[in-house]
Amino acid sequence: MIQAILFDLEETLINIDTVAFMRNYLGILAPRFAHLLSPDKFSKQFTKSLEVTRSEPKPGQTNIQTFYDDFSKATGQSIQTLQPIFEEFYESDFPALRCLVQAIPQGVKVVEYAIQQGFLTAVASNAILPLNAMQEHISWAGLTPEHFKIIPALDNFHFFKPQLGFFREVAESLGVKPDNCLIVSGHTQDLVCRELGMKTFFVGSIGLEETDYAGNLDDLFRLIGQGNL
Repeated sequence: MIQAILFDLEETLINIDTVAFMRNYLGILAPRFAHLLSPDKFSKQFTKSLEVTRSEPKPGQTNIQTFYDDFSKATGQSIQTLQPIFEEFYESDFPALRCLVQAIPQGVKVVEYAIQQGFLTAVASNAILPLNAMQEHISWAGLTPEHFKIIPALDNFHFFKPQLGFFREVAESLGVKPDNCLIVSGHTQDLVCRELGMKTFFVGSIGLEETDYAGNLDDLFRLIGQGNL
């Protein structure tokens, strides 16, 4: 029986051109570090350190700790020097990227309906942003952090997608078993969660041998209302 519905944000609750978003994201972020690293060197190392964090999680370490360890070692800059600059960026500059994102209108309706029907709700986007930035990101979908019991973030999670540890950590944080979770996503990489027994609703068209359900958010709304999960 499904107790929790986990929503990816990108291409599920918001429309976003990921390539353009990352280009603008680094275009604003890198200059903040220009007194320490050239923008080109910063951007390349930032991307590389995120990949290290994704592919080489450290037992007991949050993603942000692993990121800072790698980025600091590679650049020769202390975490004490780097951290305040990152924090100021997310507080002051990150909200400006909202113009690159469009909310999907049905998103608010289906999340709120799931809550009304008694489901626990969580975000299932990759934990590559700190919590305050994830909360801002959620607002771009027309929602608030209060809509979700769990919001995976760089500073509170220990894995990235598509590692099974990410999906397991969401379920554990909610206090439910993986097989009591339904993940709503338009990304095929998220379908790996089925290995844990999670159910999946793929936003888009895909063979039902690969997912439990597929369709658009209106289809999900009807599915929730029918009590067929």
